[in-house]
This record gives sequence, structure tokens and C-alpha cells, in this order.
Amino acid sequence: MTRYFQAADIYVHAARADTFPNSILEALACGTPVAATAVGGIPEQIQSARPCDGVSPATAEAAETDGPTGWLVPPHDPVALAAAITWLLDNPDLRRKLGRSAAVTARRRFDLQRQTRDYLSWYHDACSCGPAGSPVKNTVLPPATRDFRDLLSVLATHAGTQT
Repeated sequence: MTRYFQAADIYVHAARADTFPNSILEALACGTPVAATAVGGIPEQIQSARPCDGVSPATAEAAETDGPTGWLVPPHDPVALAAAITWLLDNPDLRRKLGRSAAVTARRRFDLQRQTRDYLSWYHDACSCGPAGSPVKNTVLPPATRDFRDLLSVLATHAGTQT
């Protein structure tokens, strides 16, 4: 699939509903700008080159990007999607800029090691082990929680993080 994404000028994801599609992450990682409908978790994946109705580009994740990575359009608006596709196809310099930004941003935000660290941190908080890196000591925990904390330590070791 990598070769197809890299050969494409843009990736279009016209969804009425979606959660957090891997295909968008794959396109971004390959440096392919994305034109997509702003539904579900898609606005969390794409930093739009143009503001979209109901989507605020000022998110915490947006601060971590090197710029826009694609173009979001409102759901159920084929005219807006066609305009975004046309604009991207007619502007090769913009496409290249979005593609470079997409690759950098995807590697930074959606890297497997980062995701592992984030999940481990969340699991630490969820099982009341304290924040990642500072486990609660001398606390009487139910056996399942102790087993879970041991599992987290093993996972963190394999992921190259500290618990």
C-alpha cells in the first residue's frame, strides 16, 4: 500500500461516519495530503489547510504539527469535497508542502512508541498506580491490580519506557 499512497497526488476519504481510520494515518505517513470529511476522529488526524465549519484548528495536537496536512470539509457536502480535491490537484506546490508536513506530523504524533507510552500512562492512571514514572509504593492493592501493574512494567520494558 505504501507505494500506492506515495504515487498518489492526494488521498480522498469521503466518510459519513468514521472513528479514527488507519487509512488516513497510512496516507499521512507516506507523505500524501488528505482531503476528507470532518466526521468522528478525522479532525484529530488532519490539520486542515483551511478552516472547516465546526472544526477548530486550534487543538493541543495542532501545536505539535509543522503545518497543515490536508483539507477538511463539512460532512454531507460533496461540492466542498470536490472543491478541495480540485484545489489540491491544481496547486502542486501546496500539495508538496502538505505532503511534507503530513509525513513529519504522522511520525511525530502517531508513532508506535509514542502511542505505547501514552497508553501505558493512561493505564497507570486507570489502575491507580499513579502517574507513569512514579508508581505508588507500599500500597495494598487487590491481586488483579498488582498483576496488572506487573504487566505494565513488562510492557513498558519492551517498549523502551520506564514505569
